[in-house]
Amino acid sequence: MVILAVDEAAVTDVCFDLQGTLLPRDHGYRLFLELARLLPWLADEERVGVHPIHGAETGRDDLLILNRRARLIVRIPVEREADLATLSGHTIAVDGHSLTIGKGKTRPLTRHTPLYAHCVTTGSTDEEGFTRDVIGLLDELKITCRFICGRHQTVATGEGYAYGHSLMLHDLPVDQSILVQQRGMGGNRKIGCGIFIPHKSTNALV
Repeated sequence: MVILAVDEAAVTDVCFDLQGTLLPRDHGYRLFLELARLLPWLADEERVGVHPIHGAETGRDDLLILNRRARLIVRIPVEREADLATLSGHTIAVDGHSLTIGKGKTRPLTRHTPLYAHCVTTGSTDEEGFTRDVIGLLDELKITCRFICGRHQTVATGEGYAYGHSLMLHDLPVDQSILVQQRGMGGNRKIGCGIFIPHKSTNALV
């Protein structure tokens, strides 16, 4: 099998401090609209991925509480880092909830396995179809590994809703980890889907 060549330094994560109180649990689409309002080029940059923002439970299904550790993380081609840095100092509103974006810090991608994505959307609405899609996407990347489909996910998009699952890739060759992180999997990367991060184990997916 021919392994796709990859420039390991071509894509990086940029982590911004974030000040805010509450955020909708399903915030990816509305967050991206605000970021693209400030940086219109984001909409046309295929390699951009905006990570989901993590928060604590509020007791409501639709809201998260943000604490001092909350971060806005954008996966970006390295040549766009200076353009992205202009987000610092801006305040945005996501469904009426204010977020102030602080300083950004580069966090290079790491050669790590296993990898985890909170949500991967492939166009299939059932787990059987999703599993077939994942096998096909891995074949396109020339990758052979095992995977675990986790919880079913629903995310709002500009056209309605997309459906997917959380996904763990394990027994993934370390030298192919960067490729998966750079390329992602499935659609909707700009609203938080198909973005893989290092994970410590293959325990229960959430």
